[in-house]
Amino acid sequence: MFRHAKPTIRLQLSILVAACVLPVWLIAALMARHVYVTKLDQVSRDLLENARAMAMAVDREFANVQASLTALGTSPSFRGRDFVAIHLQSKEILKNYPGADIIVADKDAQQLVNTYRPLGSALPKRNNPDMVRRIFEGGKPVVSDLFYGAITKRPVIAVDVPVFIDGTVAYDLSMSFPSHVLSSVLQSQNVFKEWYGTVVDRKGLITARTRNLDVFVGKELTADLRAAMARGNEGTVSIKTAQGGTALSAFTKSPLSGWTVAVAVPRATALGEIYRWMRWAVGVGAAISLLGILLASWIASRIARDIQSLVQPALNIGRGEVVAAVGTDSGKETSEVAEALVQASDLLQRRAAERDLAERELSLTIEELRRETAERIRAMEEVRRQEQLLTQQSRQAALGEMVGNIAHQWRQPLNALGLLVQQPLLLHELGQLDREFLEEHVAKSMTIVKHMSQTIDDFRNFFRPDKEKLRFRVCDEVAKALSLVDGSLQSLGVSLDLRQDGDPTIEGYPNEFAQVLLNILINARDAIAERAVVAPRVQVRIAEQGGRAVVTVTDNAGGIPEEIMDRIFDPYFTTKGPQAGTGVGLFMSKTIIEKNMGGLLTACNVDGGAQFRIEV
Repeated sequence: MFRHAKPTIRLQLSILVAACVLPVWLIAALMARHVYVTKLDQVSRDLLENARAMAMAVDREFANVQASLTALGTSPSFRGRDFVAIHLQSKEILKNYPGADIIVADKDAQQLVNTYRPLGSALPKRNNPDMVRRIFEGGKPVVSDLFYGAITKRPVIAVDVPVFIDGTVAYDLSMSFPSHVLSSVLQSQNVFKEWYGTVVDRKGLITARTRNLDVFVGKELTADLRAAMARGNEGTVSIKTAQGGTALSAFTKSPLSGWTVAVAVPRATALGEIYRWMRWAVGVGAAISLLGILLASWIASRIARDIQSLVQPALNIGRGEVVAAVGTDSGKETSEVAEALVQASDLLQRRAAERDLAERELSLTIEELRRETAERIRAMEEVRRQEQLLTQQSRQAALGEMVGNIAHQWRQPLNALGLLVQQPLLLHELGQLDREFLEEHVAKSMTIVKHMSQTIDDFRNFFRPDKEKLRFRVCDEVAKALSLVDGSLQSLGVSLDLRQDGDPTIEGYPNEFAQVLLNILINARDAIAERAVVAPRVQVRIAEQGGRAVVTVTDNAGGIPEEIMDRIFDPYFTTKGPQAGTGVGLFMSKTIIEKNMGGLLTACNVDGGAQFRIEV
C-alpha cells in the first residue's frame, strides 16, 4: 500500500513562521482597511462640504442678480412705459455683469426691451413663456432651467423678477447670462485642481461645469448620479464617468433655485496616496516574511541533519544491537535525544533478558492452563451427559404416564365399541336386523374408532420435540394438556375448573410448555390419589398480568410439606418412592420455563392444597 509522504521539518518550520506572520498580516489588513475607510469618509465629507460651498456661491450669484433686478424694477420709467430709459438703465447695471442681457416682457411673453439688440429693434417673443406665466401668476422671483435664447441662440440661464405697478404685476424683468458665468463662480470655489464641479438644473441638464463646459452643457448627468439625486437632497455616491472610470461624487440641492451642485473626483486621484502607502506596506511585509521563511528553512536544515544522524542508531536499537554514543551540534534537544537512544539501547538489552525469562515462565503457565482446560472440558461433558440422561429419564417417565393416560382415555370407548359389536348378532336372532340399523351401527363404530385414532395423534404430537420458537396461544396448550389427563382425572372423580381472563400469547416452544403443564397436573392427580382426598378438585387459571402470561394450577390435596418446599425442583428428588417416580419431572419443568423460555416457575401452599405458578 502507498503511504502519504510526511512533511519535512523544513516545511513545518516554514509553515510555523507563516502561521506566526499570518496574524500580523491580518492585523495589517484590518488596519489598512480602517485607513482606507477613514480616507474614503474624509474624501466624502470634503466633497460634500465643497458641494455645499459651491451651492452657496451659486445662490449668492442668483441673489445678487435678483437684488439688481428688483432695484431696477422700482424705476419710475416702468410706470411711464419709458422703455428707452429702461434700456439705458439696464445697460448701466450690465456693466457689473459682463456677457449678460436684460429683457423686459409683457404678460404675453412679448419682449419690450432686450439689451442684446440695439434700441428700437424688432423683438420676438421669449423662448420660455412658462417663466413669464409663473411671474405673472406667482408674483415671485424665478430662476429658469437652461434654455436657448430667442435672439442669441446660445444656452443661457435667466433670473426673472416681477415689476409691480399699483400692486399688480405689470412686467417680467429678466436677466439672462451664459452658463460659463456660473462656471467661473464654481472655479473660484474649487479648492482642489483635480476635482470638478457641475451645476444641474431642475430638469437634470448640466448648466455649468468647471471643466469642458462646451462638451457637457445641456447634457444629462450619468444615470447613477441622477438616481442618487432622486433619493435625497444631498449625499455621496460612487459613479461611472463618461470615460468609463470610477469617481467619488457628492451633491447638494439649492433651496433657492431648486438646482443641484455636484462635485466629483476620480477615485484613483482621491485614494492615490493610500494606494501607494498600501503597496509600500505590502512590499515591505512580503520581504520580511520571505526573510523569516528563508531563515526558518536554514535552521530546519541543520535540525534535519542532526535528526537524520539519529536514524541509524534507532534502527540498530530495533535490531537489538548495542548503540554507541552519537554526536550532534544543532541544539540541546537533539543531544538529549541521542543520549536517550544510548540509554534506551542499554535498557532494551536488560529488558530482552527479562523477556526471555518471562517467556520461559509463560510457557510453563500455558502448559498448566492447558491441563486445567482439558479437565474442565471433561467435567462439562460429564455435566452435559447427566443433563441428557435427566431429559431422557423425564421423557421415559412421561411416556409411562402417557401409557396410563391412553388406557384411561380408551377404556370407555372400548366398552362402547364392545357393546356395538354384540348388538348385530342379538338383533339378527330377534329378526330385527335391517340395512338402516347396520348403517347407523357402522357410523357409531367409526366415530368411536376416529376418536381413539385422534387420541393416538394427540399423544404422538405431544412427544414431538419443538425445533424453533413459535408464538402460540396459552389457552390452546392448556387445552392440549388437559385433554391428555382428562380421562385419568375423571376416573378419580376430580372436578376440573378452568378459568380464563384474557387471551395471552407467548413466544416459545408449545409442546414443551404443554409438557410442563402435564407434569404439574399429573403430580396433582397423584397427590389426590395418594391422600384419598374427598371431593377432589383441580383449578387451572389463565390470565395476563403486566404484559406477561400467567398460568396457575391449584389442587386441594393438602399442600407440600414446608421442610421439602425448597427441594422439590432439585433433580432426582421425589416423594413417590423409586417405583412411582424418578424425581426429574419438576426439575425439567423449571429448566424448560426459566432457561428455554425466559419465564418463572414457582410453587407455594394455599388453603388446603398447593399452587404452581407459571409466568412467561
